[in-house]
Amino acid sequence: MIGRRTPPERASLAACIVLVAMLGVLAAAAVVTAGRDPSPLRRTVGYGQIRFQGLGPERWAQRWRQAHRQLVDARRRVVSLSHALRAQRRIVLRKPQVAEAINLACIAYGYCSTLWRRARCETGGTFDPGAYNGSSSASGLFQFLPSTWASTPYARLSVFSPYANALAAGWMHANGRGGEWTCR
Repeated sequence: MIGRRTPPERASLAACIVLVAMLGVLAAAAVVTAGRDPSPLRRTVGYGQIRFQGLGPERWAQRWRQAHRQLVDARRRVVSLSHALRAQRRIVLRKPQVAEAINLACIAYGYCSTLWRRARCETGGTFDPGAYNGSSSASGLFQFLPSTWASTPYARLSVFSPYANALAAGWMHANGRGGEWTCR
């Protein structure tokens, strides 16, 4: 009875055929997905070491410490710059006529950033219109020498007037004489 099978033999044969078919489908699916990574974030576990995207925990900790140091340094710089800005505001706002004088010269002659930078440099950051240099006899907000002051159209006014001093500095820049200061 080679050609005839009993019902239990047929059932087991059918189960084997189904099992082989299912294994074939699974093998084909494995071959198709083997060439690509199903997720962009890969986690590998082996040899007691856990890796994420190819890096171990020591490297991730090192990257975090480096980023944290950069953040702390950036915060420190922001705090120091804000303190410096507050100090400059206090100096300028304590003497509002100085700010008005330099802004008036900016409107009249231009060169606004240069005038502000020069006044800060020449007075040492104090913006003191009464500043006087005993060794060179330079006076005022922009530290004019008496001979230079006499060559401006504002020579009849006081060199210690912030308005006259700022307007004279603006006039000098507008007429090509901005190189007479040591502060650039």
